[in-house]
Amino acid sequence: RFKSRQLCYGNYMKFSRYNLVLFEKGTDKPILFNTFTGNTFFLSYEALDSIKKNDISSLDCRSRELFSRAGVIIEDTVDELRYFSYFNNRNKYFSEVLSSTIILTWSCNFSCVYCYEGAGEKNETMDHEHALQYIKFMKNEAKSRRSKSMYIVLFGGEPLVNIKEGLFILDELHSYCTQNSISFSCGIITNGTLLNNYVLQQLSKHNCNMVQITLDGMPEAHNSRRPYKNGNPSFNDVIDSIKKVLAYPKINAVIRINIDKTNINDTDTLLKYLGKYGENLTCASIDFGIVRSSTSACSSYAGNCFADSEISDVLEHLWNELQVNGFACTPRPMQRWMFCGLYSDSQFTVTPDCSVYKCWEHAGFEQHRVGTIDSEGNLINKTYAFYDWMTRDPLENHECRECVYLPVCGGGCGSVSYNQSKTYHAPGCFKTKGVVEKQILHFVNEKIKTNVEVKK
Repeated sequence: RFKSRQLCYGNYMKFSRYNLVLFEKGTDKPILFNTFTGNTFFLSYEALDSIKKNDISSLDCRSRELFSRAGVIIEDTVDELRYFSYFNNRNKYFSEVLSSTIILTWSCNFSCVYCYEGAGEKNETMDHEHALQYIKFMKNEAKSRRSKSMYIVLFGGEPLVNIKEGLFILDELHSYCTQNSISFSCGIITNGTLLNNYVLQQLSKHNCNMVQITLDGMPEAHNSRRPYKNGNPSFNDVIDSIKKVLAYPKINAVIRINIDKTNINDTDTLLKYLGKYGENLTCASIDFGIVRSSTSACSSYAGNCFADSEISDVLEHLWNELQVNGFACTPRPMQRWMFCGLYSDSQFTVTPDCSVYKCWEHAGFEQHRVGTIDSEGNLINKTYAFYDWMTRDPLENHECRECVYLPVCGGGCGSVSYNQSKTYHAPGCFKTKGVVEKQILHFVNEKIKTNVEVKK
């Protein structure tokens, strides 16, 4: 009863720092989205005025009770930053899930124009001895962390160039996990052209839940961006590979479309071709990658990349095109206590020589190496980069600390931060500001179409 009285009179209450107000497209109808709780409301103009004036007392009693349950208003003794700090650290050091991206080879049969690894010019490949070291490392980590699940991503270069060692690694680790009651699954990021039924059968046997294959446009655009190293076109081979993956219903086929200024106009045509008006590959998931000049290897490509301020409009258009062409599309801001899982203490990126990194975009660059795996599978020679990366704390940065987007951003990308500021600890904003608003409006419009109340 006392709490109800507090709510009714607005005593000892305040507005959440994570209330984001925007307006329905084409109207002046206000929408409130709380980035911490994910609750969404249409606002009355009276409620909007109360929020603008930071005056809870002018809200009617019913609105206060509704907003209190939704986290729009909170007790004035509550510091929401402490919630974020707790969940950020909990996710960072929660070790039940052990995950690793293994770069089986730097070699690649493609020569992509924007490749941050140098267009497949590196040739180092993981040999059997290093594969054994990596296997020991993952077993050691699983045992010491008492892991309940293990997830392996095969990556490259082009991982299928060295799939023999990749399948050996999966065989050994899957067997270990089965013997120790640890859940095991895997995925692979590939250009797809070396996929065959034997490989897919083996991947399926190891609970592969994702095969990501990149397709960057219709034949002319794709072949100019992602040719074979000998210059031959790859488009038709990639399409054939996607169809092979779709024949395995337990494997999610993800078509990655990397977007920049050189192929954006071609993407609409590609979605029509892939969708119900063409090949009807709508069972696949579509992932739009925004090309950015991540490293020195692709810095020369920067002029073709979209500015941050352009990304939201680009993505909004592409989401609409997905729906028109029969693909599932449900963009909505998601709570993210960390921007990326690679901030987790139990996730690693390992290169062919068993050097260990956190972010795969930094793999192979000595300043970002966090350690090495020895012959017994121990992580040795830990560098300062490990501690520097792991202690990234968004709340230490004023811009992140005061940002309304923090709960749906997690503090930004450390790789973006480093590439822009030469430190992991600066803001690493990417695909958040502006994009969140578009996601909210898309979600609201879909709910309106289906006559569903716009609320969590």
